[in-house]
Amino acid sequence: MYRFTLRGVVNMIEPVYKLFPANSDHQTASSCYFATTAAANNIDHNYERAIAKLNTLQSNYSALQDSIKFKHQDESKHISNTEKFLNRIHISSETLNRLAFIHVAGTKGKGSTCAMVESILRFNGYRTGFFSSPHLVSVTERIRLDGQPIGKESFVEHFWKIYNQLFAAQQDNNDMPTYFGFLTILALDVFLTSKVDVTILEVGIGGRYDCTNVIQNTPVVGITSLGLEHTKLLGDTLEEIAWQKAGIIKNGSDVFTVEQPAECNRIIERECMRKKANLHIVPSSLEEFLWEKVPSMMMKQRNKTAELNVSLAVQIATNWMRRTRPCLLPTVEQMIPAKIVQGIDNCFWPGRLQVLEYAAHRTLFLDGAHTADSIKVCAGWFKNNSHSNFKKLLLFNSTGDRDGFKMLSALTHSVNFDGACFTPNVAFSASCSHNDSVNHNFPLEQQMGRCELYREYWTKQLKQRNASVHDSVQSAFQYLHNTLLTSDEPCDILVTGSIHLLGATISALHLESKLFSHVNKIKI
Repeated sequence: MYRFTLRGVVNMIEPVYKLFPANSDHQTASSCYFATTAAANNIDHNYERAIAKLNTLQSNYSALQDSIKFKHQDESKHISNTEKFLNRIHISSETLNRLAFIHVAGTKGKGSTCAMVESILRFNGYRTGFFSSPHLVSVTERIRLDGQPIGKESFVEHFWKIYNQLFAAQQDNNDMPTYFGFLTILALDVFLTSKVDVTILEVGIGGRYDCTNVIQNTPVVGITSLGLEHTKLLGDTLEEIAWQKAGIIKNGSDVFTVEQPAECNRIIERECMRKKANLHIVPSSLEEFLWEKVPSMMMKQRNKTAELNVSLAVQIATNWMRRTRPCLLPTVEQMIPAKIVQGIDNCFWPGRLQVLEYAAHRTLFLDGAHTADSIKVCAGWFKNNSHSNFKKLLLFNSTGDRDGFKMLSALTHSVNFDGACFTPNVAFSASCSHNDSVNHNFPLEQQMGRCELYREYWTKQLKQRNASVHDSVQSAFQYLHNTLLTSDEPCDILVTGSIHLLGATISALHLESKLFSHVNKIKI
């Protein structure tokens, strides 16, 4: 199936139109071309207006600090507010139940696991809807149909329909969804309109009180590896974290998880007993599966974290197929069919262990690792895949309650870097930042302060060389090219610590067209 957008039509028409001589009388072709161009430009304009309006729903830094005081506990109104706003746009709980969900929470790998489940089911003929966060470059990446971000036209149409209804019905100035809540509602509206066969929904933060937990028709639940994260919101212990994540378990659902720390296992088991749900611990090694065709990742250097995510995704997807289309599964007990392997091998999750060449002999290694554990995996991947004779440089930032110092220590333990640049998650100067990348949660001044602390830690505690702080990714690359690198000198640059930093880097280097290129697949 081909997906056409107005911008794509312009790109197809333009080279044909230019074949006509300038003085030829081709008024029909001319008027058609310029009308289509104007329409495409209008969509871009409307999209920018929609994103600008969406950004007004972001919590600013002070509001975020206020929410931290109360944590993510019973007084949280995310779910009840989401229900209220859904009802205002005429999506009742009965309407929402027309969608069937696979809901996934966790600390490490929930996005990758969701992407793998989506890819497996899509390659087995399902029409898929997939909601995830955050995005790298465009907000549309968060809402995908059949593996592709929705088009700007569709986003604009759904955005203004929902925003205008909610704005007209608001009872006071604060009676509107949050940024993430609005996108959740928009995604559900898109999936209902598109009549998808299955919706894969990634939790935002936590689970129990996350606004995605408004859904009820959730026969299959996934919980990835758990660890301490967002402690200011979710709690200071693994038990508190597990309790939040286990909150997405529904009555009678099949719950799939990896082997967790003992205290997490107890919490998940208790929640499953309370909800009469069926708990399944997935195999910790892919060797334990019976494969009709061996996945390509099993023939490469193994990554334990990725292996757990694939194991979890395979169990979730096969359970869904067994529930809905058992004819797709082989009669041989426990055999994993080749179509599932095809979905694994073709899964693409941008910004996770992704390689992009941006100039001759200059390569970006992009990974959104933002915990001490995930950064160790990232460091090992970079060490094993970078060129031994190339300069190795680091571009780093970390925000919120992430322990950036521990991450930097883990990186230097594995890799001998020739230099490091620390920068906020900003592509260009503030005056020309793209609307999609605006983030009010972490003010620029605060990020700059953290970057200075990282530079000091890098040079004094870690005894590393060539550290610098920059106000944007663009200025960091100008410094790299003009100071740390000679003309055309080859290098490998690791960009990590924040998924938002990856998006800023892609924008700064104008690599958007390569983001979803199947030539640049993730190396699991």
